[in-house]
Amino acid sequence: MLGDRDLRGMVDKAFDRLYDDLSIKVDKKNNDRIHAYEAAHCTRLAYYERKDSLPPDNPDKISILLSHGMRKALSNVRAEYKADSLTLEVDADMLVGNEFVVRFEVVPQLPELPHPRHMLYLNACLFALNKNDGFLIYMTADGKTVQFSITKNNRMFEEIIRRARVLSTLLKDGKVPIVEPSDLCLSCKYYSRCYAREKIKEETADFIADLFGKGKPK
Repeated sequence: MLGDRDLRGMVDKAFDRLYDDLSIKVDKKNNDRIHAYEAAHCTRLAYYERKDSLPPDNPDKISILLSHGMRKALSNVRAEYKADSLTLEVDADMLVGNEFVVRFEVVPQLPELPHPRHMLYLNACLFALNKNDGFLIYMTADGKTVQFSITKNNRMFEEIIRRARVLSTLLKDGKVPIVEPSDLCLSCKYYSRCYAREKIKEETADFIADLFGKGKPK
């Protein structure tokens, strides 16, 4: 406490305001408008975020502050692509020379290959902005970077449109999407809704230890 003020509470509220301001804006009331971020990532996660969301935890908030905070300082460009009744929304980080679309991703360590979900997203930006080439730039907190070039690809775009249609239909029908196991699951706040997990009982642990010859000494 600082006087009669709760300093921790004040900081938390400030973080919450920043998180709300920097988060990707999704029209949760319109199931015919799907953001490419939702379609490129886990469909089940996107469904829960719209239908039965949990409050963000601190890792979520910090991740948004690092990545989207940087994006807000850039010439962020919002666009959309219409496919019949479906509208796919995108937010591109930068347009360079009105020709190249640039997307930044903040990561713990630099990848050797671009992640498929990031490629799907950037490719969707190319279609929405009617551009042919883009750059996916990964950066770490200490300033290291690696970049990959992406060329407009019809098959990848068909895939993200398919995923957007599936999400749109499931939202309308109120049906939870199937589980999509990925590296995102371990840090996902909805982990327990997708996977049952219990602590191993002591007798079960002893049995496993004995099975591998690591039982307690007699």
